[in-house]
Amino acid sequence: MTSRENMQAKVRAILERANHPNTPQAEAETALAFAFRLMQKYGLDGHKTPSRPAQLLSPIISRTFTIAGPYRVRRANMLWEIGKTISCHSYRDMAEIDPTEVVMIAFGTELDLFALDTMYRSAEMLALRLMPGGSRRFKTSWWRGFTEGIVKKLVQENRVMVKESHGAGLVLLERSERAYQAMHAFEPNLHRSVSYINNDDDAYSDGQKAGSQFSGGRSALGSKNRRLEKGAYS
Repeated sequence: MTSRENMQAKVRAILERANHPNTPQAEAETALAFAFRLMQKYGLDGHKTPSRPAQLLSPIISRTFTIAGPYRVRRANMLWEIGKTISCHSYRDMAEIDPTEVVMIAFGTELDLFALDTMYRSAEMLALRLMPGGSRRFKTSWWRGFTEGIVKKLVQENRVMVKESHGAGLVLLERSERAYQAMHAFEPNLHRSVSYINNDDDAYSDGQKAGSQFSGGRSALGSKNRRLEKGAYS
């Protein structure tokens, strides 16, 4: 088994433990944070620095994420936001005509896309274990708050890792810029759309707190394991 395969197997084992329904909240959140930092550090160790010739840099590739089931638009936005913390960039494929799915096209190095996939799925599982009951408007607002809390925590983890690793900030910026350029070269007509939605302030605040506890360990996990069923919600 190669060093890359060893790292990926280790990360998967950590995340399986974090997502187990009987894992205490503090342990789950610490495991998620450790897995994120491990993937980021391995990505730094496994890539050449920006000062090396461009042909030696890990190539930027693309990956398609198909998101179905309840709150798929909110979950797709979470993937987009998490990707930006892992030197990836993505966009929604608006040519997709299936109304029950959201298709996201992500760009990044192979290791960065692996990190995006694993962290997105783990954050999604954590959300499902913490999301309270309520109306559709309440839960939609909760997802927005949760995404913001998760992203803030990942940004904090990145700052710690950059501080500990000399030159890491430049490497991450270089990979992010190459991913962004590759995305726009592939789809040059991209533009950002803005929507204005009335939030439930209490739900948004609750979600933000849940996401902010990503590595804080301040709340209790339930023992019931839930999953998103395929459905007609967006």
